[in-house]
Amino acid sequence: MGQQSWSAAKRTLAVVGAAAVVGVAGGAATAEAAAPPPAPAAPAKYQVDFSSNSKTLGARVIHCEIRFIGAHGGIPHKSGHVHGTINVRTGVTCSQPLRMIRGKVGLFSNRGSKIKAFGSTGKRTAKGNAALVCRTGRYHGEAVATLYAPPGYTPRVATVGKRTPTVSIHC
Repeated sequence: MGQQSWSAAKRTLAVVGAAAVVGVAGGAATAEAAAPPPAPAAPAKYQVDFSSNSKTLGARVIHCEIRFIGAHGGIPHKSGHVHGTINVRTGVTCSQPLRMIRGKVGLFSNRGSKIKAFGSTGKRTAKGNAALVCRTGRYHGEAVATLYAPPGYTPRVATVGKRTPTVSIHC
């Protein structure tokens, strides 16, 4: 019985030791993750046209565009609604309702980043906003959206994206 207890104790130490190694490695990974990741490249296309030549729909085109919202082309700015934050706002607008719009907007800086999802179903528009606590630094915004056309239109799915210029903000 004493031998079984010693074996059990060794197994426990082995498990605790492995957990400690994983914890230390996880801590290193967390520290690396705290550094802002490189910003993903936004698609070069910021607008798209869906077309239909069916007999029931006729020759129609749905035009969609992604844009940044606000003064100066929607560049990242100090929020006028939430004191002490920097934000960037985006929107997708189409000439007719789409089946679905699914997007993400990101605010990136040398001090951190925030990515938020946005979307709509059966509507012409969708809007999104990403914000960070105000810290002096350099900021830029990126937005990407996947657009799902209604039945009878091509292409069936398209992706659009856009990026703001990088600006320095003093807090």
